[in-house]
Amino acid sequence: MLPDFRKALKDATQPDHERVDRLLSAFDIATRDGFASFLAVHRRCYLAMLRAAAPGGTASNSLDGMLADIEIDLATLNAPHDVDPAPVAKQVDALALDYLIEGSRLGTQVLKRAWAGSRDPIVQEARAYFTTAPISGRWAEVCRALSEIPADSPRAETIIRDTKRLFGMFHDEAGNIIASQNPAAEVMS
Repeated sequence: MLPDFRKALKDATQPDHERVDRLLSAFDIATRDGFASFLAVHRRCYLAMLRAAAPGGTASNSLDGMLADIEIDLATLNAPHDVDPAPVAKQVDALALDYLIEGSRLGTQVLKRAWAGSRDPIVQEARAYFTTAPISGRWAEVCRALSEIPADSPRAETIIRDTKRLFGMFHDEAGNIIASQNPAAEVMS
């Protein structure tokens, strides 16, 4: 039996994913500042991913919607935000983008509980990002497409490399925001 590339991708990028999750968990999304910082990381990274996505494609459309939600929430929080995207290569495999986008939407559903527990009425009002559900069946489509990639192919190597780069971008952006808020803090890796 041939190895399933979807599982190989998850295994190969699990440490990168865990590093990002550890940093993002430093933001208390039940508070205005913590939620605004969390959204700022995602805004910069999603803008960078949008630059790498094929115009009019599923990834592009998903990112447009997620960015619109973030803009609404940052405005509700009255939070200033950077207008520049994070640096990312212009060439990123479409399945690497899809893997991060759809995985992020699933992760958002888990984080929603922490956000929903906020006692701050402004944070509760900033609900666009956390109340937009993932596109039904999209995660399953991405998983099927990944499973069809031969695990020992050059494309598989490219997807792993690009997925690691995307996780690295999220890690760097979260670390930059943490460092700017507390210059004495040592950023976890």
